[in-house]
Amino acid sequence: MCLPSLISPRVRQFGAGLALWCSLLGFGLDLGLAQVPLEPVKLILMDGELQEGWPDGGMVAVRRTGTAGALAVNFTFTGTALLGTDYLVTPSGTSITIPDGEREVWLDFTPVSDVLKEAKESIVMTLTPGAGYAVPTLIADKVATLTLANAAGLPGVKEACRFLTQSAFGPDADSSADSDIVPQNVATVMRLGFSNWIDDQFKKPVGRHQPYLDYLVRKKVNVYADAKMQSWWRRVLGVSNLYPGAPAQSADPLRQRVGFALSEIFVISDGLDELANEPRGMLNYYDMLLKHSFGNFRALLYDVATHPCMGAYLSHLKNRKGDPVAGTFPDENFAREIMQLFSIGLWELNPDGTQRLDVESKPIPSYDNEDITNFARVFTGLSFGGKRANDFWWPPADYLVPMKMWDEHHDVEPKILLNGVTLPLRTASVPDQGTAGLLDVHAAIDCLFNHPNTGPFICKQLIQRFVTSNPSPAYVERVAAKFANNGSNVRGDMKAVIKAILLDDDARSPLKLSDAAFGKMKEPYLRTVNLARAFNTRSSSGAYRMAYLGDIHFQQPLSSPSVFNFFRPGYSPAGAVGDAGMVAPEFQILNAISSISVPNYYYWVVRQGFNRWGEQNAANAVMPQLKIEMSLYNNVPALLRRLDLVLTGGTLSPVQHQIIREAVEAIHDTMWDWKRERVYLAIYLIAAAPEAAILH
Repeated sequence: MCLPSLISPRVRQFGAGLALWCSLLGFGLDLGLAQVPLEPVKLILMDGELQEGWPDGGMVAVRRTGTAGALAVNFTFTGTALLGTDYLVTPSGTSITIPDGEREVWLDFTPVSDVLKEAKESIVMTLTPGAGYAVPTLIADKVATLTLANAAGLPGVKEACRFLTQSAFGPDADSSADSDIVPQNVATVMRLGFSNWIDDQFKKPVGRHQPYLDYLVRKKVNVYADAKMQSWWRRVLGVSNLYPGAPAQSADPLRQRVGFALSEIFVISDGLDELANEPRGMLNYYDMLLKHSFGNFRALLYDVATHPCMGAYLSHLKNRKGDPVAGTFPDENFAREIMQLFSIGLWELNPDGTQRLDVESKPIPSYDNEDITNFARVFTGLSFGGKRANDFWWPPADYLVPMKMWDEHHDVEPKILLNGVTLPLRTASVPDQGTAGLLDVHAAIDCLFNHPNTGPFICKQLIQRFVTSNPSPAYVERVAAKFANNGSNVRGDMKAVIKAILLDDDARSPLKLSDAAFGKMKEPYLRTVNLARAFNTRSSSGAYRMAYLGDIHFQQPLSSPSVFNFFRPGYSPAGAVGDAGMVAPEFQILNAISSISVPNYYYWVVRQGFNRWGEQNAANAVMPQLKIEMSLYNNVPALLRRLDLVLTGGTLSPVQHQIIREAVEAIHDTMWDWKRERVYLAIYLIAAAPEAAILH
């Protein structure tokens, strides 16, 4: 055994350093260590995007091959940005020590805000020689270049990614022609700014869903499983042609996202067999929600109340007036839910959404059983509408047009509603046009629409769906104020509400990134949409057979297990969240099954597509397009930087980055299909990471 192999790592490091100094002084020193190789070190650019005013900075790893002994590594900073003036580095200095037992350490780059309007600046970190290690010869291994963007009033890349995850379905795929890693829709937000992007979305035509099923009916196409989900996925993925031969239509992700949120408030579900057999009617209802997403809440509430799908789901379809002689009473189901879930909620609220309290500090109910009875009397006399609707009891079941009112079966007697609103005795129309009944319905909708609870109750739920599970009372009050008055004395303007939610300081402040009480868990289904959009997922045949995903995600649009949605807005899980008096609605469907089923699903989607059980016909597989990612198989840090941006908004922790990088790089050219497996594993591990599941 030769002498060098018996020398401890620390002695070898000292000897190598002494030999280096002797060589610099011009004479040699033979300590029996001449053949001991210096330990290779390199730089790994983990996150190269910085912007003034945004606290999530850049990150560079200093890595070595071994773990024995502490190793001090030297470097310099150059570039057009100035250290101390334009940015700070933690830890400070021009040397960092990798501790004994560790493979790498990280330097965190934080921008310093100023008032100067500057072009993008560069930060160049370069390894320099030192004792006990060898500087690599490859430029990519010894030089890391970061970009520092100016705070120019327009959002930076991470800021835009966060905004799109709140307001749409996350970052899209990037163009293969682009030289950077910034997704296309992120670049659009960076160019337009938040407010202008929202205004541009307001101009988009409604991406309706029903026409797809209408096309299938016309063409007598065999409908596979849950056909309404085929249309839903086409729209959220931004497929330009809803069906072959349809005119191209630009995507409307903001409207689709608002419509999805509304579908979780104004719930109908194919859990009711009657609706499961009416997919066109259900999509007609969904399109109605999309239509009113940028309209007025009053019109939305009225159309919800008079849609036959809601009538069937909450049983006020063919709900007739009570008969004192027979001892019958109107069905109260819809009357209860339109108050409890669709407008005012259970308890009287302050303008900031907090509960009003009585003199004994107890919450005050917003309605009682008598109110339910009177609202139930309002919603009598409604049956199927349509051109052939000539009978209350046995009209053709048309789920595509609003219900028709029949005064003959409507309770025309006086009614007292909420806050002293009184409906007078009505005179039934002759011939029966439903005039009297519709006057009552409109009056009841006005009563709920103008109730002081409605703004804060609905606005708080919308904030929860888009931004944070626990909005501050001040945040709720600011948004509810826009519901009450959009600035032009219009109440219920959904555009004003959406803008108020997404542009509020609480939603946009970078300080909230470090606030543990802010943010939310992404809904599992929307998290999957984000994953699919990140890779421009498409089906080559044009079929999007995407049914049965509910048993993986514990949710699927229009398939809620009850009118109370998949989760309740006030759900508080046991543990730290509940102990702090906070809520986390989405955690109601996170359990021992879904916490495994969703990541397991992500493992397979990159290999066999997003379809529930894959597809025997490859043309029908809804596959991610991974051309860009495959080009990075041999540059794992660059691959992870791209995936980090599109799946977590650039928030992947350095520990996660190292773990995932090492796992991916462990797949090498002696393994079967190693290039693809590297990319597949990287996507799976980041998609399954906590950072991809939580929105701050």
